[in-house]
Amino acid sequence: MNIKRPLLVLLLFTVALSACKKQWDDRTAIADQQLDKNLMQQIQQNSNLSTFAGYLTKIGYDKILAASKTYTVWAPDNQALQGIDAATVADTAKLRLFVANHIANQTYLTSSINTSARIRTLNGKNVTFTPTTVEDASITAANQYVANGVLHVINKPLTPKLTIWDFVKSLTTVGTLQKAYLQRQDTTFVDTSKATVSSIDPATGRPILVAGTGVVSQNKYFNRVANLAHEDSLYTYIVLTDDAYNAERNKVSRFFATVTNSTDTTMNILSAFNVLKDVAVRGVVQPADLPAFLTSVNGVRVPINKSAIVQTYQASNGIVYVMNSVNFALADKIPTITIQGEKPSFFQRTDTRGNIAFRTKVDNVGVPFSDLLVSGANLPASYFVAYKLSNLNTCQYRVVWRAINDIAYSDPRPTVQQRLAFGPITPIVSAGTVSLPFTVTFPYTTTSSATLPVNYSEVTLTGATGSNTNINSTGGTLTVAKYGSVNMYLQGANVSTTNLNALTLDYVKLIPIL
Repeated sequence: MNIKRPLLVLLLFTVALSACKKQWDDRTAIADQQLDKNLMQQIQQNSNLSTFAGYLTKIGYDKILAASKTYTVWAPDNQALQGIDAATVADTAKLRLFVANHIANQTYLTSSINTSARIRTLNGKNVTFTPTTVEDASITAANQYVANGVLHVINKPLTPKLTIWDFVKSLTTVGTLQKAYLQRQDTTFVDTSKATVSSIDPATGRPILVAGTGVVSQNKYFNRVANLAHEDSLYTYIVLTDDAYNAERNKVSRFFATVTNSTDTTMNILSAFNVLKDVAVRGVVQPADLPAFLTSVNGVRVPINKSAIVQTYQASNGIVYVMNSVNFALADKIPTITIQGEKPSFFQRTDTRGNIAFRTKVDNVGVPFSDLLVSGANLPASYFVAYKLSNLNTCQYRVVWRAINDIAYSDPRPTVQQRLAFGPITPIVSAGTVSLPFTVTFPYTTTSSATLPVNYSEVTLTGATGSNTNINSTGGTLTVAKYGSVNMYLQGANVSTTNLNALTLDYVKLIPIL
């Protein structure tokens, strides 16, 4: 007999019963229960909430709070509402947005919150609710339980906050260059699944869409870095003053050159993104908690000098710091590129699968690693493995590899020689064989001595030769003259003797010489 299913049902029933009991205990523990009243009646009977009651009536929310649906209301007392802008009260739409920020669906008791919770209000904004506060307002009378929800009286109004994105768009005197960049990332596309079909093209069989339907707006920065408009995403966001923005962009712009003349629009776009991709940090870090460094959503260190903060804004989805200086370290913005040997893009030939091994091993100090080994009989001379490298910065690189020759655990081992080369991104394929002239070529290098023990050290490669307009061998190493993509090739010796033309690679590092 299978007893697992009955036990699972019993367990689920027990959990559900416990949850229901917790909710009932929370309710029965409330001393102030007015179950013969609804929320609107409870508010109206409190003379200290008369101003808020008037607002509810003006926008028609008195009927909502008198109905059977359950709500939580955080009602500001009369003193708290004395400073409300008269323009807000006079404008029904603005008043509705303001009042709705004090009301949430469902019942939220202070006893049901352990530390804090983000609660969605009727206007779509989130507020932070704790056992004693909501946002920066203190709860002066809590858990007034009525027939259709719960009322909390608070000592400050919950003025709706802008999102980070709305705040950035509101800037007029600072951060204008950053705002302009972000606004340029707005784009639209047609989602055919959301469009209206008017007919079918008889020639192609494709649907003909009604013009203007299915149009979707998006922001490329939001997709790639952080959605600053999303209410449920919490960020610490830095807005750079125009001088700070220019200083950081000028610092990195030379690493994104795509043409040889001075008018390089692409360089300006790429360098701007390089700066702004690292001004968003996950979570909310309040001013008192700011450390010397934050970590961006892309894992880059963000130096924080508190004296450089010229403005702070508490947004509905985080916090914004306007800063007149964020001195990013160049090494953090133009990082080392590591190419893992076990992740090639393609091989010279498609009939050598039996020679290829992707290995997971442990090195001489017990650290696991993965690498590539190409060896065995029938491997052609000068065989190569290719790696597509994207977004190489315009600079000179120190080239380092770790290539472990442990083809045979005997002494002596075969002496294996291999080399690295770099060339254009588009290969030439003929009769199933890939061939491509190399542009920058390093000399053949012995992967380790022919005697034990195995060498696990990194080796710096030198003596490179060759050049074209995009890459060259200045200084005997790899130099990228134009930002872009290239192929890296790992090539075996020009012999066909078994294992003397083998290839092995743990990783290659391209270390920018800054």
